[in-house]
Amino acid sequence: MVFSSGVKHKVLYFFVLGAFMAAGVCPGQEGANSFPGAALQRDARAGISEEYNLSWEQLREVDKPLLEDSDRRQMVRLSLEDCIARTLEHNLDLRTGSYDPAIQMADLARVEAAFDAVLVASAQFENIDRGNIESLFYTRTTMTQTGTSSERVPTDPFTRQQDYNYAVGLQKRLATGASIEFAQRQRRLHLGEPRLYLDPFYESSLDLELRQPLLRDFGIDVNRASINAARNNVGISLQQFHLLAIQTMAEVETNYWTLVYYRQRVRIYEQLLEQATQTNERLLARTTLDASARMIARGQSLIAQTRADLLSARNDVKTQQDRLLESINDPQLRVGQMWEIITTDEPTTLEYQADLKEALERALQKRPELIAQQLSVDTTEIALGLARNQSLPRFDLVARQEMNGSGGIPRWSWEEQNRYNTVNYLVGISFEFPLGNRAARANLIKAEHQRRQERLRFENFRQQVIADVTMSWNDLNSTYQEIAARRDSAGESSNSLQAQLALEQTDAKIDATTLYLKIDALERLARAYDVLAQTIFRYNAAVVNLQRSQGTLLQYNNIKLAESPENVGALKIEK
Repeated sequence: MVFSSGVKHKVLYFFVLGAFMAAGVCPGQEGANSFPGAALQRDARAGISEEYNLSWEQLREVDKPLLEDSDRRQMVRLSLEDCIARTLEHNLDLRTGSYDPAIQMADLARVEAAFDAVLVASAQFENIDRGNIESLFYTRTTMTQTGTSSERVPTDPFTRQQDYNYAVGLQKRLATGASIEFAQRQRRLHLGEPRLYLDPFYESSLDLELRQPLLRDFGIDVNRASINAARNNVGISLQQFHLLAIQTMAEVETNYWTLVYYRQRVRIYEQLLEQATQTNERLLARTTLDASARMIARGQSLIAQTRADLLSARNDVKTQQDRLLESINDPQLRVGQMWEIITTDEPTTLEYQADLKEALERALQKRPELIAQQLSVDTTEIALGLARNQSLPRFDLVARQEMNGSGGIPRWSWEEQNRYNTVNYLVGISFEFPLGNRAARANLIKAEHQRRQERLRFENFRQQVIADVTMSWNDLNSTYQEIAARRDSAGESSNSLQAQLALEQTDAKIDATTLYLKIDALERLARAYDVLAQTIFRYNAAVVNLQRSQGTLLQYNNIKLAESPENVGALKIEK
C-alpha cells in the first residue's frame, strides 16, 4: 500500500504477521500465543507454551496505564490531532511570535503615512507698545487767510501696534519627492495712526508653494524606498512566524511519536521481566540437579538488567510526557502535575513515496528561510539605490505664488484677492553639495557590501536547504528499508523462541540447558522488538522531518496562516 504526501496517516502495524504465521501463530484466533501441541495434557512442559511468549501485537498496545504510580495519576488520552489543536491554541511561542508580523504591519502603515496630507493651522497675535529712541517729525500744512502755513510736528514717541495673523492650509509630500503647500492667510494690522488711510488694515492671501528635488531625493523609487523596505519587513516577519510554526509542529509531532515509542519500551521490558522471572524460578528449582552457577548467574543478571531497563523506560516516559506538555503549553495540562498521557495513535509503517528532485524544487520554493532571505536581498537592493541617489548633489526647484487682496474690512480684502488682480510669484533654484561628499560615499560603499553579504547568505541558506532535504530524504528511505530488516530480525527471534517452546512440548526431558536457552531467546526477542519499535519511531519522525525540510509541514497537517490581521495579535494559525 502506498500513500502520497499530504495525506494524514493513522494506520496500524502489519509487519510481524508473517513471522507469527510462519511460527504457527495467528493473532486473530483464540489463543494467539499457543503452539502446536498446546492441547496436550497440561504438565510441566505444556504449561510453558502459554507463559513464555512475547507477542508484538500485545506489546504495541500502549493505551493502558503503564507507570508504577498510575493509581495516583490522572489519565489523559491524547491523539496526535489533539496535541496539534491544543498547540495551535495555547503554545506560548506561537502566541508571542504572532505579534511580530502585526507590529511590522503597524510600522508599514506608519511609513506610508509620510505621504498623507497634513492639515496645518495657526493663529498669532502680536502687540507692540514701546517708546522710540529718536523722535521724528513730519510736516503739517494748514490753510490761512493769506494762504498756507507749514509747521514741523513731532511724531508720537511711542509705538503702539496690534498685528493679527491667521492661516489654514494643507501640506503634502508627493511620490516624486516634491513637497507642496497650499494655505489661506488673513492679517489684521492696527497701527493707531489717524493720519493713515486705512487703519486697521486687512490683508488676505492665497499661497501655493512647491519644492521639487531634481537630483537628490528625486524619483518615485527613491521616495518609496522606506515603504518598500517596510513591506519587505512584513514579509520577512510573516516567514519567520511561518518558520516558528513549522518548528513548533515538528517538535510536537516528534515528541508525540517519541512518547509512543517510550511507552512501547515499557511494555516490552514489563513482559520480559515477568517471563524471565518465571523462567529463572524454574531454573533455580534445578540448582541441585543440573543448573550450573553460570546459568543461575545469567538468569539473575538478565532480571537485574531488565528491572533497571524498566525503571529507565518508565522515567523516559515521564520525562517525555513533560517535554510534550511543555511544547503544547495547554494551561489545562500543566507540567508538574501528576499526569499519565495515554497515546491513542499508532505510528505508520506504510511507504511514503517522495521524489528527491520534486522535494528539492518544492523546498527551494517554500522554505521560509529562503523566502525571508530573498526579501532581505531585495531590501539591500532598495538601500543601495537609495544610497546612490543620496550621493548626488541637492538641486531643487522652488516655486511660489501669492494672490493678495487688501481693504479696510475683511470682506474687501477677500473680494480683492478673488479678483486675482494682485499676484506675486517666485521661481528659483537651490544647490547644495558637501565638499568631499564622504558621508554619502561611505553609505554607498556600506550598502554595496551589505548587498553582497546578503546574497552570499542567501546562497548559504540555499545550500543548507538542499543538504537538509537530501539528508531527510535519505533518512526516510533508509529507515523504511530498515523496518523490513528489523521486522525480519524480530521474526527470526520469534521463530527461535517458538522452536524452543515446540521442542519442550515434544521432548520428554526439560533440563537446565533448555531453560537457559529459553532465557537467551526471550532476551533476544525483547531486544529485537525494542529496536523494531525504535526504527518505526524514527521512520515516522523522518516523515515529519522531510515535510519540515520542504517547508510544507503546515500544509501536510492542513494548517494555514492568517496573514491580514485587523489588529495587534490577530495573526493566528487557523486549522
